[in-house]
Amino acid sequence: MINGSLFHFEKIIILLSLLTGATVTKSLPEKVLVAPVPCTMSNGKPRPYPCEFAIQTVWFMGKNGNVVGKITPGNTSVKLPKSKADSSFTSTAGESFIYAVAVDFRRINVPAFPKKEVPIPGLGFYTISTSTVDSPISPGELTVVRRLDVGPNLPKSGLRPVRASFKLQLNYAMSGGQPTLIAPVRYIQVANPITFTKFPSSINLYRDRAEAWITYSASVDFSK
Repeated sequence: MINGSLFHFEKIIILLSLLTGATVTKSLPEKVLVAPVPCTMSNGKPRPYPCEFAIQTVWFMGKNGNVVGKITPGNTSVKLPKSKADSSFTSTAGESFIYAVAVDFRRINVPAFPKKEVPIPGLGFYTISTSTVDSPISPGELTVVRRLDVGPNLPKSGLRPVRASFKLQLNYAMSGGQPTLIAPVRYIQVANPITFTKFPSSINLYRDRAEAWITYSASVDFSK
């Protein structure tokens, strides 16, 4: 959707330049790593199964549940105020800051395969996972932070998106007298555990197997 909008925008600019004789210098936005809609993989080829979801907004909350930052597919960098962290603690390794995270996503396609009941009732079928790398390829690079159920039908217009919440910990160590961010979470994905296993072994990027994903950069603003 993002790439399509950009393509049509560029066509309009080029047409205007031809009509007016103006010289146009294109200024492309920074590349954003977001699962495309309709569903194509990282190599540009169509995904074997339609992706079920699109991530809309990732919210960051501090003390008293107040929003202190957000990321979207068009803006994937955020600095979170130190003074408004939900909590913090120090150790011999350095200082850590905790924020609450809420991921808003919307169903855009029905599941490719029938849902199976989870072994533990109430655990939730879909998984929300994070990673400290922006393109995980193995289970050891993922941490499941939430499980939830999502209805299989496309939502009616005007309904709120699905929201999944978890805690984010940003760890800092002192280096040269300055706080340095250590192995921050950089990737979030929503996965269907059935569809995830249906891909051929040649498709090994988890972002291609996930139903929705986003990479981002989150850090602490020590001046606020």
